[in-house]
Amino acid sequence: MDFDLTDEQKRFQEAARALAARSLAPRAAEIDHDARLPEGHARALGDAGLLGLTIPAEHGGSGGDLVSLALVIEEIAAACASSAAIVGTHVALVSRTLLRAGSPAQKQKHLAPLARGASLGAAAMPDPAEPPSLFAEPSADGGFVLDGEAGPVNLGAAADVFLVFAATNRAANDPRLVALLVPKSAPGLDLVSAETSVGRRAAGAALLRARGVRIDAADVIGAAGEGQVIATAALEDARIAVAAEAIGIARAAFEKAAAHVKRTQDRVKTPGLLGMQAQLADMSVEIEAARLLVLRAAHLADRGAPSSAERSIGKLFASEMSTRVAHRAMDILGARGGGTSEGLGRHFRDARTTELVEESSGTQRSIIAQTMLKA
Repeated sequence: MDFDLTDEQKRFQEAARALAARSLAPRAAEIDHDARLPEGHARALGDAGLLGLTIPAEHGGSGGDLVSLALVIEEIAAACASSAAIVGTHVALVSRTLLRAGSPAQKQKHLAPLARGASLGAAAMPDPAEPPSLFAEPSADGGFVLDGEAGPVNLGAAADVFLVFAATNRAANDPRLVALLVPKSAPGLDLVSAETSVGRRAAGAALLRARGVRIDAADVIGAAGEGQVIATAALEDARIAVAAEAIGIARAAFEKAAAHVKRTQDRVKTPGLLGMQAQLADMSVEIEAARLLVLRAAHLADRGAPSSAERSIGKLFASEMSTRVAHRAMDILGARGGGTSEGLGRHFRDARTTELVEESSGTQRSIIAQTMLKA
């Protein structure tokens, strides 16, 4: 296996690192505190080409592969997890779904504005652990009428267009899903601000409430029975994005802990210093291991090779690793580690959230186990 990055992948990584240092890191604490994205934030990410990643130039994107996306999200998350959540949700769940399953007309209408950041996309994903609560009734013109509630939807408060998965029947144990594009301005669609999540506070979760929302046939993605297949593919891409985000969060926590040890090592007693050094070593090993797992999954996906289990392995390990690393970093800094001066409390909350979004660690373990038992 070749572990070297291509020149293109390095360019994306370096561009994201520069943007993160220049524009995101200085405002990350403020963004988290206010739980709100600054005006024009999505457009700035689009201008940098980050919202068009993995989307071909013919559709207005900046190209690149899933490895590039993972590298970019890690760099962004090391500065601001809320900004990384924008890139991951927007690209992995919405834009890539349109690229993969959308009609030519849907691609022409939506992909270029999404890539520029002129339009922000969010997704109301199905929850297999819960009965459907959003239903789509077929209409005579080939469209659907949408009723019910979905969410909380990450980025729901700021999104311009939603990728929505709704049930076309009311069988709780076997819902047949349809994928729909729903503009924020659709009559009958209400967005209700949801309680801010533990981390990624500026991502702006919202509940979607639909009351007789009419969806034209032109806004139906794929066939009515293909919704589950489309949703599964989107979630698999999103697992790579969230795993890369977790690595960036862990890296930020590690770097702050390491800087603290360097500042204090001359005056710390030897037993305490050795203990902190051992923790730093363990943290470094876990970050490197997670990065290799995630880049392996992205590399397999870019080649078109089966990678469902590898994506779940990467997401499971990286997200739980991120929480462990943030916790150890707080231990190293002691009481001040949880304060606002170092931001480790923010990193811990952001890391914990990566364990919960795009399906929990329990779901990842189930996917991994099922794959193992089929072998």
